[in-house]
Amino acid sequence: MSDVFRKSFEVRWDDVDLNGHLRSTRYLEYASTTRHGYLTTAGWGVPALMKSGITVVLLAEEVRYLHEVFLAQNVEVTCEIVGLTPDASRWRVRQVVLREDRKEAAVIRSEGAWMDVHKRKITTPPAGLREFLESSRSDDYELIKSGTS
Repeated sequence: MSDVFRKSFEVRWDDVDLNGHLRSTRYLEYASTTRHGYLTTAGWGVPALMKSGITVVLLAEEVRYLHEVFLAQNVEVTCEIVGLTPDASRWRVRQVVLREDRKEAAVIRSEGAWMDVHKRKITTPPAGLREFLESSRSDDYELIKSGTS
């Protein structure tokens, strides 16, 4: 397992609901921004993906809310690869939203795939991206059966 990718966020006024809690949609936005940062740090940001003729497609997301997060608190969001198909065309990511006290505020599980932007079909990632994904597997990584997510 490699180091877990992490990104920090400060909860702003427009991030909270009427109760002063972090809005449910913001958890997903923080997770998406963290996934993008994870890929960008490895040299696979949007311009590199588009140059390779692929893009990311999200197939499913599940959020488990565990502890409240409030206005002006800082959170850290992790990103780990917990599954790939044998050809790495489909992937699973687990992300944890950690509060300042290190309690897990939420756990987000996402499933996605790589899509050829011209054929509009699921495809395998370029070799360099595949190597990056395979090198950053979590300790509890599981192989995904081909054709399933």
